[in-house]
Amino acid sequence: MATQRRLTLLTFGFKYGAPPANYYFDVSFLKNPAREQGWSLFDQPDDGMRQFVLGQPLAQGFLDTVIPLIAVLLEADADVRIGIGCSSGRHRSNIVAEEIERHFLDLGVDVRMVRREETYA
Repeated sequence: MATQRRLTLLTFGFKYGAPPANYYFDVSFLKNPAREQGWSLFDQPDDGMRQFVLGQPLAQGFLDTVIPLIAVLLEADADVRIGIGCSSGRHRSNIVAEEIERHFLDLGVDVRMVRREETYA
């Protein structure tokens, strides 16, 4: 019988310190929607913000690279915990983590999402 794999995605803001995870990815290289007209630091991600973040060529390149890497990690370890961080942990990290979550849920992986900075919103 195959072992059920679990993937925990922890979104966080680097300015608050790193959470306990096995691996970390910093998505601060993506343009920050909170610095664009129309959104603020405390806005929740909406469809327009998702399009803004995921529409950046670097976002798709990152996802195209990190998803196969996570698949390899899940083959090696039944319980993978990955921190996805950006400056404040409210927009870019959440949007990217949601895309990763969607991919692995579609494959039947048990995915748990922890949005650490929701307590600061």
